[in-house]
Order: sequence, then C-alpha cells, then structure tokens
Amino acid sequence: MEPNNRSADTDATDGHHGPPTDAAEVASRIARRLGRIWDRDLTVRAARVLPAGASRTTYAVVLGDEAVDGRGDATADEAVIVRAVPSAAPGDGGLDSEVRVLRAAVDAGVPVPEVLDVSDSADDDNIFGFPYAVLRFVDGESIPRRILRDEAFAPIRDDFARQAGEILARVHRMDPNPTGLSPLGDPLDALRTLFPVEYAQAPAGLVIAMDWLDRHRPEPSPTSVVHGDFRLGNLLITSDRISSVLDWELAHLGDPMEDLGWLCAKAWRFGVARPVAGMGTRAELLDAYAEVSGRRPTEETLRWWELYATVRWGLICGAQANRHLDGSERSMELAAIGRRSAEQEFDALLTLGAATPLPTPDPLDDGTVATGDAATEEPHGAPTMLQLLESVSGFLVDEVGADDGVSPQVRFRTRVATNVIATVRRQLLLGDRQAKESRRRLAGLGVSDGAALVDALRDGTLSAADDTVLSVVTAEVTDRLLVANPRHLSRPDC
Repeated sequence: MEPNNRSADTDATDGHHGPPTDAAEVASRIARRLGRIWDRDLTVRAARVLPAGASRTTYAVVLGDEAVDGRGDATADEAVIVRAVPSAAPGDGGLDSEVRVLRAAVDAGVPVPEVLDVSDSADDDNIFGFPYAVLRFVDGESIPRRILRDEAFAPIRDDFARQAGEILARVHRMDPNPTGLSPLGDPLDALRTLFPVEYAQAPAGLVIAMDWLDRHRPEPSPTSVVHGDFRLGNLLITSDRISSVLDWELAHLGDPMEDLGWLCAKAWRFGVARPVAGMGTRAELLDAYAEVSGRRPTEETLRWWELYATVRWGLICGAQANRHLDGSERSMELAAIGRRSAEQEFDALLTLGAATPLPTPDPLDDGTVATGDAATEEPHGAPTMLQLLESVSGFLVDEVGADDGVSPQVRFRTRVATNVIATVRRQLLLGDRQAKESRRRLAGLGVSDGAALVDALRDGTLSAADDTVLSVVTAEVTDRLLVANPRHLSRPDC
C-alpha cells in the first residue's frame, strides 16, 4: 500500500551535500529510527516526495518487517508521512508547535494523523540534523476536483456539511493552553499586519469590501483555536467521511467563525454552486456545528466571514504573486495566481450586490479575432503573436497534457501554463480597447488611474455609496476578469 493522496510521481534526489534530503536516504533513517522505537527490524518498501510548501518537504514512506520482506505479506506494512524542514537548524523549524496542535486536536476528537516521532531540537535523537516529524499515513483523497465530481465520493458529498460542522466545533473546543498558539487580534487589523504590501496595493473591489466589513462588524464569538485554512485541499476524504484534517501551519487563536466563513468562501467551492465547499448548505453546516458546540451562529454572521474570506484570499493572491515578482521564489504558479485577485474582487462585488453574473463567451472562442491587430505585427509578419501563443497552448494541451506518462505534478503545471498563455492572448486581443475605456471611465471620476481610484476611495474623496463610482469599479473589475478568467463572470453567488 503506497500512500497516494496528494500524489506526485517524482522521486526526490537533490544531489546536495549536508543533511540528507534524498527520499531513499530519509526513508532508510526513518526505518532505523522507528525500528528502535517499535523494537522491530524494518525495511523500506517505497519512498517518494509529495508536493509541499516552499520551506517544508514531505516524504511518503512505506516500511515493512524484515522477517516478511519479499513474501508479499502486506499486513506488516507501515505507511508514514515525514514532514521535514531541511532548510532549518534543529529547533528552528516550527514543527514542535505543529505537533503540539495535532496532539491537542486528538484530545478534542478532531481526526488528524497520529504523531509517531518528532525531533525539532538539537539533541542526539535528531537523525537528520534538521527538524522533522513522522506521522501515521491516513487514507483519503485531497484533490477537490475528484471529491466534487467522481462517483466514488457521492456519499460524502451528501454528508460533508454535517461532518465538517461537527469537526469544526471540535476544533474550536480544543484546549489552547498546550498549543502555544498566539492570538490573531482584530481580523481587519490582522489583514493589514499579515499583508502590509498587498493591503496597501489592494485593488478597488477589495478596498470597497474592506470598508463594508469595517462598517458592518458582527458580534465577536469567544476566542478559540482556529485552524486557519479549513477547506478542500487540506482535508483527506474517503467515500463516506472526512478522515483527516491537515495543514495546521496557519492555526492561531481567534474568532471561530473565521473557519466557517473560510470553508464557505466561493473560492473553495471550485465552481460548484453549493455554499459549503460545493457540497452542502449553510443551514446543514450551522445545525451540525450547534449540535456539538451548543451554539448556533447566525447566517448573517457566517456571510460576513465569507466576505472576509474572499478579501483575505484576494490579498493572499497578491502576496503569492509578489513572492515571484520580488525574486524570493520564482514560480510560474505564483505568478499566475496574481491575476486571480480579480475573481475575488468580482465575488466581493457580487456579495455586496454591486455586480451580477454575466454569462460571457471566452474571447478566444471567437475565431474572427484570433489573428489580432495587424498593425501591431509589422514588420514581423505571420505567424502573429496570437497565432504563436495559440500553437504553444495547443502543444501543452494536446501533447503534454494528453500524455498518460506525465506525472500529476507536470499535468497540473501544464494546465497552469495553458491558463497563463490564454490570459496573455486575451490581453493582446482586448488590452488596447480596455485601456482606452478605462482611461475614459476614470477621467469621468477625476482620477488618473487605478491607484488614484483606490486612494480616492480610501481618503473619502470618492464613495462606493455613489452609484457612478460603484459602476466604474465594477466595470474595471469586469474587464480584468474578462482577460484573467471570463468563465468566472457567469458563476453566481449562493
């Protein structure tokens, strides 16, 4: 049994000197370490790297008893996940904190992986020279597309909202004392603190939403442990249950409604119209939450936190793009996600009633404009820029993406690259006209560009209460989204 949730088919070998990060060597040392702890002779059956964040590396390892090795006896196999921070010195990786949170979660009845071993300090037990934790493998799928569409997951889709509500209630009754978590403080102040650059550069749609949130604050709930990223992608799910809650790096103390709102945010419905992760109703979630917590939040409060989540994700999109732009982590995926902030602007305006769904055809589907403006092609001639980009897109879709031998990681990055090319093609088609219309609209408000519009909204020179101002902001956001992802324009709020 090889762990296959969050799958990646590439083995890890980096060739670096110093502490081992090669999957086979990491697995070998883990086998020796767990063998001593369990008083068993263990051998490595499989080892590979799984996708993870920039600073942490995750290894999937399958171990078996030496005594049955080679006899096909799978009953002795032990599948584990190794979380490691190769870039950190022992004691600096933060895994001790994550393990404390996991153990508190177990005590509260939250389904999480069992911690088998941890070393985040400089002692003789550290087998790598960098922080690591070993967790028992938990079966389940984490890929939202499969969970929301595959027939095998139909039973959990009908019961997801209830199970999620019960689990979140258990998260929020965790004892905070052993976790060592810090309070987040006022949620809107936290956005300014966590994303200072992105908050200062926030586009107009998010600025309007933040102002609305500030003027319509609900009564705060008692402070509790908050997971901070409870959504599809961070949950392991089988055909009939949520088997594990993963990725506790953003856990903190705060208002428990943050978790419920984040789960219901439109971004985490992945194109499906039902509000609770695309699988359930708000009433189902709140009823189940109340059954365990003894307290039923109002739907009005939940919707405030959903809008907050939309704004937060919009700022995170900007923050991730900035990691690429400032050179701290060069990545096509991070660069691409910067344009997704337009989706969050549009969703915020939908929530506030300033925008309506707009069934809009993709400009790339109109073959009459595929060649672009001939004036911009001189003296280069055919093929045009658009035709060149279209040829690369076709290669990625028809050859790379259709190759059965391509790994899931490469297949995903191929989709990202295809979307990036489509965005550039749309901007080549529409950009000049949109720029002229934008200058005309903004001049009518007495501002020169988008940054000046934001400044005027923030200092009160312009107000979103003015229908003319709101219509200009909506038009600006719509144009951005028509280039970045026109399909999103037709997706309703719910």
